[in-house]
Amino acid sequence: MLLLADARELIAQSLTALPLNRPQLISARDRVLGEAVCAPEDLPAFDRSAMDGYAVNAEDCSERFRVVAEIQPGVISGVRIRVGECARIFTGAAIPNGVTQVIMQEDTEREGDVMIPLRRTAAANIRWRGEDARAGSVLLRAGTRLGTTELALLAQLGVTQPLVSPVVRALHFTTGNELVDPATEPGPGQIRDTNSTLVAALLAERGAEVVRHERCGDSLDALASGIAEHDPASWDLLLISGGASVGDYDFGARALERLGFTIHFRQLDLRPGKPLIFATRGAQCTKLGAHAAFVIPGNPVSHFVTFHVAIARAIECLEAAPARWSLAHLPLAVALHDPPNGRDTWSPAHVSLAGGTFTVRPLAWQSSGDLCGLASANALIHIPAHSQPFAAGTPVECLLIGFDG
Repeated sequence: MLLLADARELIAQSLTALPLNRPQLISARDRVLGEAVCAPEDLPAFDRSAMDGYAVNAEDCSERFRVVAEIQPGVISGVRIRVGECARIFTGAAIPNGVTQVIMQEDTEREGDVMIPLRRTAAANIRWRGEDARAGSVLLRAGTRLGTTELALLAQLGVTQPLVSPVVRALHFTTGNELVDPATEPGPGQIRDTNSTLVAALLAERGAEVVRHERCGDSLDALASGIAEHDPASWDLLLISGGASVGDYDFGARALERLGFTIHFRQLDLRPGKPLIFATRGAQCTKLGAHAAFVIPGNPVSHFVTFHVAIARAIECLEAAPARWSLAHLPLAVALHDPPNGRDTWSPAHVSLAGGTFTVRPLAWQSSGDLCGLASANALIHIPAHSQPFAAGTPVECLLIGFDG
């Protein structure tokens, strides 16, 4: 069985990034920047007041100042402030000639056209030209994932169509004769399809999208033909829920081989999720690089774990994004009595903050089909193979979910 670290490396070696595009700025949220962005000019571009007050020369020790101008934001004043003079100024307004300090409004008193300082400090209260960044300096590097503050910075720079990774488009098939729609009352021997919802939510958390969900019975022909019906140019990632094992009705690998995929691995040293299958296919029709495909063990806990430890890595590679692999050593809130196992286990857990300390609490899951055990999961505890039970307070290695640090 392949070690997880080797599987992640194999995924990275097997995939190339999708072509970049230039969406409108607000649509670039959570996309990966494809080029460095530099300051086109000094930031700020001119000396400006940091607050409402009165603009004076810091070396002018006059006890009373005559107000000779009022300067509002967006207006360039030609006035020059001399000894004994000041200008009424507002936050963001350009600093006039002769001014090196703004006295805060609350530290002054006004008598007609005279300003009387009540208190003066050494603070200039001026945002000087270039103090944030000089023209040409790199502000965002290629590979940066764009969040809300990065989008705001791009707006400040006038970059309204940044060069970014595309949205990874996923085609998803769930297999199993027993599956029915979640809105349907299951009949004898039937169960509701939960994996379609789980997969869609997991993809959305990673900025990817489902272009099509389909349910398919336990039939090799139906699965292969169902996938083949979709235009290869319409999707980048194929996810097949179920059919990953070696049973008589587990057709995932055979369907991929029939469709021209090369299978890179069929099993991992992983619990849950051992029979995860990863494959690629050159997308000759699309000229967009290789398609990626995973056949995921059908149970939901296996879906949750394999997505975070392996499938998410494929999405990052298609985006040309740095790996999000946020590991932390956190103390256990309670004892972990997981029986020793011959495989590496990544067990769902919940990290919380109490009294200024982060702790991790393992979640109880009876089997890989136990969705109840996934509720509130925001981490995976790594339990190395053959480990003995851990006492409460023992630091354990955790993969933090939804954290980019």
